Amino acid sequence: MVKLVIAISGKRKSGKDYCTKLIKESLESRGVSVSAVGISHSLKEEYAKIHDLNFAELLTDGPYKEKYRKDMILWGEEVRNKDSEIFCRAAINSVIDSDVVIVSDCRRLTDYAYFNSNFNSLTIRVETSENNRKERGFRFVEGVDDAESECGLDNYKFDVVLKNLTGEELTAQIEAIVGIVINKL
Repeated sequence: MVKLVIAISGKRKSGKDYCTKLIKESLESRGVSVSAVGISHSLKEEYAKIHDLNFAELLTDGPYKEKYRKDMILWGEEVRNKDSEIFCRAAINSVIDSDVVIVSDCRRLTDYAYFNSNFNSLTIRVETSENNRKERGFRFVEGVDDAESECGLDNYKFDVVLKNLTGEELTAQIEAIVGIVINKL
């Protein structure tokens, strides 16, 4: 049964998945049962089924996903307008047996509202510089990078802000997060 949800957010190319991996590995090295999951995975899986697309390719950072990103966002918004928790429930239900679940891609206030009201949770924002994002392949796309899926949590008060700057060591920040998690378990 899930004892804690670590709800991570950040802009595209901020390093959310990388930081998720480091937190997961550090917790597992201490014997904690951890799963990492993405809200977008359940969205992409359903979108792929409906549109007869390659689900595995939609999970990558490649051009295939970028080709469909804008339409996926619009479709996801339509679905969320009917049930704001649908993709959060699907994500968490896929890993319900873990002690700690790291949700690597929270993007909306409704995502945090779901996790905060249903679980003991820790909210983390991964931030980096605009130059670091560009070095990692970020290019501004109108209708994507100025949409709720990228900006919906810009003014949220996070429990922790993790600075993921290229070339800087993350160990101290990861260890501080792990300490908070251990104390919450």
